[in-house]
Amino acid sequence: MKKMLALLMVLLMVLPGMAAGEGVYDAYRAAAEKAENALADALWAEQQQLYVYKDFADSENHYTQKMKMWGYNESLVHDMNENWRENPHSGFTCIRCEQTVVADDWGGWAFVNGMLPEGSTQPVLNNGMTPDQGLNLSGAQELRFWARGENGGEKVEFFTCGFFQGQNVPYPDSAEKCSLGMVELTPEWEEYVIDVSGEDMSYIALGFGFVLAGSGGAGDKVFYLDDIRFTGKPEVISGGYYLLRSYTTDNQYIYNAAFTYDNALAAMAFLSAGRTEEAEKILDSFVFAIENDRWMQGRIRNAYVAGNISSFTGWAEQKKARLPGWYDTEANAWYEDQYQTGSNVGNTSYAALALLQYDNLYNSPKYREAAKALMEWVIDECTPDEGFGFTSGYQGWPEAGEAVTYVDTYKSIEHNIDAYAAFIRLYKITGNAKYKLAANSALEFIRSMYNADEKRFYTGTESDGVTPSTDNTVLDAQVWCCMSLGDEFAPYMDSLETVEAMKTDGGYPFCRSNANGGWWAEGTAYTALMYRILGDDEKAAAALDALVSIQLENGKFPAATVDNLSTGFWLFTGDPWEYGSAPHIAPTAWFVMAVNGFNPYTFDTDAFGE
Repeated sequence: MKKMLALLMVLLMVLPGMAAGEGVYDAYRAAAEKAENALADALWAEQQQLYVYKDFADSENHYTQKMKMWGYNESLVHDMNENWRENPHSGFTCIRCEQTVVADDWGGWAFVNGMLPEGSTQPVLNNGMTPDQGLNLSGAQELRFWARGENGGEKVEFFTCGFFQGQNVPYPDSAEKCSLGMVELTPEWEEYVIDVSGEDMSYIALGFGFVLAGSGGAGDKVFYLDDIRFTGKPEVISGGYYLLRSYTTDNQYIYNAAFTYDNALAAMAFLSAGRTEEAEKILDSFVFAIENDRWMQGRIRNAYVAGNISSFTGWAEQKKARLPGWYDTEANAWYEDQYQTGSNVGNTSYAALALLQYDNLYNSPKYREAAKALMEWVIDECTPDEGFGFTSGYQGWPEAGEAVTYVDTYKSIEHNIDAYAAFIRLYKITGNAKYKLAANSALEFIRSMYNADEKRFYTGTESDGVTPSTDNTVLDAQVWCCMSLGDEFAPYMDSLETVEAMKTDGGYPFCRSNANGGWWAEGTAYTALMYRILGDDEKAAAALDALVSIQLENGKFPAATVDNLSTGFWLFTGDPWEYGSAPHIAPTAWFVMAVNGFNPYTFDTDAFGE
């Protein structure tokens, strides 16, 4: 007991000012600034140009519907392969174009916005008869793209704008066709530019197109395109709602995903660095998502599309927040992931914490009300019929009916840790007793998950919501309890022995079994923050040193030091849930918060260096 009380006194002395060992962390300021700049650059880059094509099925692509054009023989115009992975200019893919050219004939493709009729899931091509098929590209200065020929010498005309110009339709493009004329390609990637600065770009349905003709030489022609984009900050992308892409990866299942938890971390990392503009950009996007869910207001999904989360102009769900997914080329269909489209207590609470942290620092009724709405959802949807704590939430698509909605009846300690902190804060600022009751319910569940003999917190329960799940020992259950509970953590200090026993090669893995070796950058970063809070600068600095050693040149951090870091959990597909080495914004944000001494679970303003 004396040992626990002594450690608790250290905790209470350090939290208010974060002063202990402050100079220790000066050595990491440059790395932290590099990390926060990486997050900021990624956030603003989404808003500086409008992509027609960035990578295959990228959520940033516009003018996604393709219209085939031909003179006499349609069969001469072959389908494009937009998922060509050999020698792209940048990223993971480029477009392979093939066409058989004959004398006195022509053909090609137009990249158009299309439209999504009300009640349909299948976009259709523009017809010039329906409004809102064109994008407002006012402010665009140039259309820039990269191209190369298979052999060199291929002659292609590239153009933009001019859709239905001169035809008797009510909604033609506002600008006439802008063309480079016939361009002769080389075998090497070269950038081409179409100047649109003097054009009326207020309504453009045709973003990009190309044609080949017999005058350019007959025969089979193959060429490649990549990085097609309008520069100059087109109006349609100004002032939009943006979230950060979570991973830099070609894994199609998460490629387009901006996970809510990751973006909440990024917002708080920005707050810890005093970068309110970037934090507001993310938090405003959360508010938009909460108010414009495609099923019901007042909830937040586990993930959204990376980039601008508001739907395309002219699509029926334009006012709804876009959800992530991927295009399956074999099935010729767009798919969504049941977890990403679902809502759980942990991600919901983290979004609420980020909103409340901003409110704590700058007094924002808008963000405060959004946080209240989220935690009301937790109370309404995830309070069990019996017992304490909160169930996980649900996966799938409630907007499509119960048959494709999967209610998660297990209780997660991580979710309840997050909810506890959010409810405690709401009770403090509102005085509403229901938030205190909710916080106590979460706390009682957390306490029930501790095994004193084994010196560890369990991960949660089985699907019955009662039986403890004891097979896996994970890092966050131990560390986040310490960071969230404050003086309530005193009886559980021995769990930190379990944390130290997990340490490997200077970092901390996701789970104790760590079947495939390596360590987890995200967990190592928040463990560094925990030790800083406890005043153990030696352990904090050791963890930060390990992180600095793997920081990427662009400032981000890989998710893990191996390609298959084990979590000890399994996906609903039956595959093991593993972290790879792709750059990830979560450890990047946690590193910034660790260096800046910002605990996302607590709200003492003095603790943030103010």
